[in-house]
Amino acid sequence: MIFCLNSRQIEIIKMLIDSNEPISIKNIALNYGVTTRTIRYDIEIVEKWLNENESLLVRVPRKGIIISTNFEKRKLLDKLKFIPVENRVLSKSEKIKYLVLELFTSEKPLSIEILCKRLFFSKNTIMKILKDVDFYLRKYKLLLHKSSKGGFSIGGKEEDLRRLILTITTEIIDYQTWIEMIREGDDELEINNSLSILKNFISIKSMKNLSKCFIQIEEYNNYYITDINFVNLILYIQILYKRFKQGCFIKEYSNTLIGTTEYDMAIQLTYKMPSNIRSKLPNGEINELAKYIIESKSFNTINELNKLSVSNIADEEVILITDKLISYIEEKINIDIKSNKQLYNSLVLHMRSAIPRIKNNNQMSNIYLDEIKENYPYIFQITKESVSKMISEFHNEVSDDEIGYIAIHIRSFYEENFNKLNYFNVLVVCQEGISFLNILTKKIKQNFPNLKLIGTCSVYDYERYKDKIDFVISTEMLNIKEIDVIIVSPFFSNKDIYSVNQIIEQFNKFRLIYKYNAQIIGGKPYMLKDIIDEGSIRTQVHAKDWKEAITEAGNILVEKDLIESSYIDNMIKAVKDLGPYIVVMPGIAFAHSKPDESIKKTCVSMITLKEPVEFGSKENDPVRIVFVFAAHDGNRHILALQDLAKFLSVDENVKFLLNTEDPSEIYKKLISD
Repeated sequence: MIFCLNSRQIEIIKMLIDSNEPISIKNIALNYGVTTRTIRYDIEIVEKWLNENESLLVRVPRKGIIISTNFEKRKLLDKLKFIPVENRVLSKSEKIKYLVLELFTSEKPLSIEILCKRLFFSKNTIMKILKDVDFYLRKYKLLLHKSSKGGFSIGGKEEDLRRLILTITTEIIDYQTWIEMIREGDDELEINNSLSILKNFISIKSMKNLSKCFIQIEEYNNYYITDINFVNLILYIQILYKRFKQGCFIKEYSNTLIGTTEYDMAIQLTYKMPSNIRSKLPNGEINELAKYIIESKSFNTINELNKLSVSNIADEEVILITDKLISYIEEKINIDIKSNKQLYNSLVLHMRSAIPRIKNNNQMSNIYLDEIKENYPYIFQITKESVSKMISEFHNEVSDDEIGYIAIHIRSFYEENFNKLNYFNVLVVCQEGISFLNILTKKIKQNFPNLKLIGTCSVYDYERYKDKIDFVISTEMLNIKEIDVIIVSPFFSNKDIYSVNQIIEQFNKFRLIYKYNAQIIGGKPYMLKDIIDEGSIRTQVHAKDWKEAITEAGNILVEKDLIESSYIDNMIKAVKDLGPYIVVMPGIAFAHSKPDESIKKTCVSMITLKEPVEFGSKENDPVRIVFVFAAHDGNRHILALQDLAKFLSVDENVKFLLNTEDPSEIYKKLISD
């Protein structure tokens, strides 16, 4: 019997595989934000799938459920990775990708009826997916063709089609799994027994042989490629084989790569290909293979990067483009990137492969893009703005995926300087005595070097320092309401480290908002009471989604003639572009955008929501409180935002906002604290 698993059921199985202890139904429900009834239904399906795969779901009284198997759980995880199409409830994105693969592997156009049989979808479903496929292909400069007989096929440049298929292949099966299959897997077992669509153009045995050959070529040429790029290259050759059999070649090429190490390596690779392919392979294919090798080059160790001179790892054009990009970024974030040779060389090396990718429109997909946008929105935005000024150098618009990779390098520079430029003043209260205080402050300093600590054995010192500190770390509960107090053990456990890190992350998110909205320094600093009033606060507001929540909060300021409605559009666009980074702490969103002419005066509004809404933040959803912030006067707002950040870091204050319906009471609380 076939049991179809949806994405949540698959994730539940993974969760149970990873756990060595029973997990309660209640905790699983909380993790996915659904009812226990829904999870119980999921568990019924999960249990049937486990039984089918020689495993048991054991119920432990008063504790929860756990998986029991007679073999390693890792093997169960392997089975989960390769669930056939007919045994899965596919997401919309998966349906699109599987249909594209069917069209790619077919020797002729496919009718709706044939697609229904191969993908186990209804006719109506196939027709809906085809509309989505048409839009999806256009993003890759490809087209969905319909023949006079009603069959569908993919049209466009051969290079673009191969790039798309490579992207889909590494999204369906992740890089780590490909690496494991190439190194350890049975030659054909995994693919033949699962994703049958892939076996139409991929052979694990062939990939293993190619990988052995290319490792020898790497060693001979003293060349290094990362594991991910290694997989890309080997998979690309599998796609090349398939297209060769279909009579589709890349013939056009320029002579610019002939004589390079990468071109020679491409020729060496062709010697390892089947003779029927090697003898008929046009020079255009060798040239394209050389491009993939160029895009893949890396270095194996950090020491290698430190020893290198940029002139030895990149040509003059790459260095000039990198330096120009750096100059834009340095101007924005005020750090000296070139001073760190290791990180600078790393960026030059990345640009060495990224520039030809972008110029050839072979831009790489980035599986970490959403995380980069959510965790480093400020750096991503600065990088994107800087790259946008260099379209003439890149000859193409640079994708968010490629910008994300550049942003990670910039983040490395920023991270190194961030702790030097951004510190927090913390009062450490340890009533156990001076010896325990010394132990505690030493441990805190080891884990958080960017904290400036004021150590004391007495809570009464709080009054002396309260205006100079950001938060308090204490070994005992303290009767302090106006600032966040983190309770820790005198021995500062891992749990304590996590708690301190959480509050620092919250403050850092606000500091990024200061930077994101900063222009020039000047004028008297604003206090919180200067930028918000009673009329800017509303409670128990209804919003169906995050966009409506931002709009409701923003409209307050539009009605007060403090911003124009276009600023609301800018805030919504910022979330779409950068992800839910505005959800700065659990249940609280701080919507904003860059300063422009749509802001008439620096201002803040606040709403509480009748029903919480999801912003897409894994850590901090759902949201019940939404602030809208607009900066008009350079850096004058920073002190007000710091006060607000301190206020919101106290749990009791957040509870007060949620439980109070009178805007005047909320206003009094905000400005008094």
